[in-house]
Amino acid sequence: MDKVFPFILKDIFIPNIIFRLNHSFKPESDEIEVDTNIEINFSHKGKDLTVQVKVELTDGKNVPFAFVVEGVGVFRFKDKPPGDSLEKVARINCAAIIFPYIRESVADLTRRAGVPPLHLQPVNFVALMKQLNSGAEKVVTKPQKKAIKKSSS
Repeated sequence: MDKVFPFILKDIFIPNIIFRLNHSFKPESDEIEVDTNIEINFSHKGKDLTVQVKVELTDGKNVPFAFVVEGVGVFRFKDKPPGDSLEKVARINCAAIIFPYIRESVADLTRRAGVPPLHLQPVNFVALMKQLNSGAEKVVTKPQKKAIKKSSS
């Protein structure tokens, strides 16, 4: 059985947001496919663990917008876990705590930009950890269909 490492959330914030509308985007249908990349990085000092989750939709002529949103959480452990357990907690538990803040930011950004809000699908961080352990540098989430409104011009 895995050992439990109790921790608390000391701080959570969104330090970086980049958003660009693609003014040359011409929809070919009422739906587009959206592929996002997720990157998880972490560092620790003493009993504090800092986890950064970055979600990105890259520029392209087939997408109405592009964005990068980074969320950071600072967690404090009662007892610092050993290296392999620390990585699991950072990439699974802590990332899962940070991700809803990123989802909300993306939905709000897209809505404020005048396009239908993009609600990122929930992420299975256990499966992402397995992908990273198999040698992937970045993790691309499963494509999701996004309904769009066509311009009236």
